[in-house]
Amino acid sequence: MKKKNMKKWAVVSAAIAFLFVGKGTASAATNHEVQKGDTLWKLGEDYHISIDDIKKANDRRNDIIYIGESLFIPTNDDDLYKIKKGDTLSSIAKSYGVSIEELQQANNLTGNLIYAQAMLTIPNKETAQPAQTKEVKAAETNVATQPNTAEQASASPENQGQAVLPEERDLLERVVEAEAKGEPYEGKVAVANVVLNRVASSEFPNTITEVINQKIPGGSYAFTPVQNGSINNPASEESKKAVNEAITNRAQKETLFFYNPDIATSDWIKSRPVVARIGDHVFMK
Repeated sequence: MKKKNMKKWAVVSAAIAFLFVGKGTASAATNHEVQKGDTLWKLGEDYHISIDDIKKANDRRNDIIYIGESLFIPTNDDDLYKIKKGDTLSSIAKSYGVSIEELQQANNLTGNLIYAQAMLTIPNKETAQPAQTKEVKAAETNVATQPNTAEQASASPENQGQAVLPEERDLLERVVEAEAKGEPYEGKVAVANVVLNRVASSEFPNTITEVINQKIPGGSYAFTPVQNGSINNPASEESKKAVNEAITNRAQKETLFFYNPDIATSDWIKSRPVVARIGDHVFMK
């Protein structure tokens, strides 16, 4: 039904507005869930911002928007920055002369993970202009900026806020779908958190792709869907939403393992400290 509605109602092709949640107000940068009757012109009037600014913030080249999609609405006082591979909140904040906390507040972020290709609001553009460095000039010409290597080495992936690439997000969505199909929504979020927590842990590989494709002693894969091929199936909208919530909120940072006690054969996994039980899965440290 949702797909039919999206085809019927012309209102902006799919948005990369995954950094933010919640419904908009006219006084702050926010997300707006498109409703029946919305147009870019109407949103511009409601939020006191130009249509071009809304299109720029959502990387749009036409005026089509869809009922149910989420559009990022910036403010007239803010500048926008398109996140590139290699960017971190730390490097962006340093370039623009603002703090990480100011970036988080301006973008409704509760954690430091960001997505490559997404638009980031830079607060107070009149006073927070980027420094004229080679790094920033590269960003202005769409060349990926790189974080300071010493800074990156001294911080965990979670604290560093490394940008999550679209292909890694897609892979995470598919593993969540395969591992937690039929599970409650909270269980899907929890599975996504396990992967993200492993990326942040020194005990596991440093990227989402490496964590999901990691092999364990004996030659099998850490995640069964990689082994049996079910990871190649497309993710549902609920799994995509769950991954978005996990990356945005990062609420559960302790869990590194999960299993289904009805089918598990490993005694070792059952010895781990239990953090939560959601649906058919038990999540552990």
